Amino acid sequence: MSRLIRKGLDTLGKALRETGQALDRTGMEALGSDKHKELWSRHRQVSNLFDQRPRVASNAFVSPSATVIGEVSLWDKVSIWYGAVIRGDRNSVKIGNCTNVQDHAVICTVPSLDSGFPATVDIGNLVTIGHSATITSATIEDKALVGIGSIVSEGALVETGAQLAAGSVVPPGGRIPAGELWGGNPVKFIRKLEDEEVLANVAAAEAYHALAQSHENEFLPFGAAYLDAEKVKVSK
Repeated sequence: MSRLIRKGLDTLGKALRETGQALDRTGMEALGSDKHKELWSRHRQVSNLFDQRPRVASNAFVSPSATVIGEVSLWDKVSIWYGAVIRGDRNSVKIGNCTNVQDHAVICTVPSLDSGFPATVDIGNLVTIGHSATITSATIEDKALVGIGSIVSEGALVETGAQLAAGSVVPPGGRIPAGELWGGNPVKFIRKLEDEEVLANVAAAEAYHALAQSHENEFLPFGAAYLDAEKVKVSK
């Protein structure tokens, strides 16, 4: 199915839904009922954008107030926290195993880069993206940590095990070498990281996965007991 046809069907579907809701409101008013005035949320955590469809692993956690839209891939044990936005509308976004994107972080893309490099977002495994951080068409390698409120600009590269201090700004095309701590606006080298500090990045990512599981259980419609029952069945 072509993208144009898909877009037309999407527009038609929305028009039919809105028409149905208008008729429902009119009917309620005719019956003297105020039920149609009750507030409810139409927010969808994971949304298609025409022919661009998110792919979410079965054990990934997307919080009720997060937004994942378009060409986005969330691998095993990923957690997307409250108010975070992942937009794969202009290019693809990939987030690797056991990576966490914390509250109000924004990950988005641009159509292309003058450098000629891919304008996608590629985030590796066991990465922590801090609260309110912004990442645009950049690459974050395994075991890295992007501090709270940091900005990683177009074409930037944060290498394996590197850390960005809170509030750091990595300019377009910037590179943060592996195993180093950088910070400031614009970002500057601070010091080399100890091996234990890189391992702490891994521990933090794993801890967020465990925390995400406890949050996810709260949002299951009938509790989590049936999941334990399934595990017992598989083990027999």
